[in-house]
Amino acid sequence: MSNPTELPPIPPNIATIAGPQLIGTLFNWGLFGVLSVQTYVYYLNFPDDKTWHKILVYGTFIFEVVQTALSTSVLYFWFATGFGNLIDLGHVNLSPIETPIFCGLISGVVQCFFAYRIFVLQRSYWWICIVIVLTAIAQTVGAIVSFKLQEYALFHENVLFPQSANLWLIADPVCDVLISGTMLWLYYYRKRNEGHQHGTRILGRLVRLIVETNTLTAAMALASLILYVTIPDGTVFIATTLILGKLYSNTLLVTFNNRIAMRKTAFNEDSYGSGGSGRMAMHGKNALGSEGSTFRVASDKFDGKSADLESYEIQTMSGPKAHDLTSSV
Repeated sequence: MSNPTELPPIPPNIATIAGPQLIGTLFNWGLFGVLSVQTYVYYLNFPDDKTWHKILVYGTFIFEVVQTALSTSVLYFWFATGFGNLIDLGHVNLSPIETPIFCGLISGVVQCFFAYRIFVLQRSYWWICIVIVLTAIAQTVGAIVSFKLQEYALFHENVLFPQSANLWLIADPVCDVLISGTMLWLYYYRKRNEGHQHGTRILGRLVRLIVETNTLTAAMALASLILYVTIPDGTVFIATTLILGKLYSNTLLVTFNNRIAMRKTAFNEDSYGSGGSGRMAMHGKNALGSEGSTFRVASDKFDGKSADLESYEIQTMSGPKAHDLTSSV
């Protein structure tokens, strides 16, 4: 007569059951290390950054600290206190909080930040910015709703989870594609009208960075969706969704810290004088009715004092009025 409290035997495919959670958490930790370094680099290089920039950066880092702590707690539950216990391995524990909810929130924040950047660069694109924000909200809602589950085996049996997960993992890459496509069109439009001027080249570098990072996050979300749909009885998609939030956080920090490289590039291309650290690249004529583009890189110090000018300014002069396009990247 068998003991009713006896644990089920370890199946031969235990690696495919436990592997995704373990691998996903390890990659999550690795990306948290990258994020920590990026946050420290931001702290060293932008002490006088705008207040809302600091709130966004440090708030994101604190958010990820909590997420990493939760994922570590879940890993301890699965592979330490519940070692060899398939029942515990099947329980989601705190993973719905630290994966879909935290991931959905941080990805929504980052996507809205890119929508704001597009709006600042080209205010006439306000309608596409609204579409991006609405799509970001949709994927966030889908991620939050999908957490109400207790066992991994019930993923596809639950009435609400499949729809909410599909909304999350479909709206997420769609939003990233909208951001990348809009930035590419903005660059193409400015290049067609202004040619290879300095401001256009700077915008091109910015667009390339955004397209590369958004392609990575969109590909990861799409891979999660494909794995979830094609392997309904497996948990392989957990490995990719575990690191999705960290990819967005690192994308945000890369965008802010990219100003360091952009500043050095501007210094090399348009340096003048021997004193001070400020540089301003002027192309074309003055702003009195003439056409041209301006790219300004702020100085770190001005007369021994820090200057709060960490922004890139791309101007298009047309007629007596100038249209300023300023992006705090």
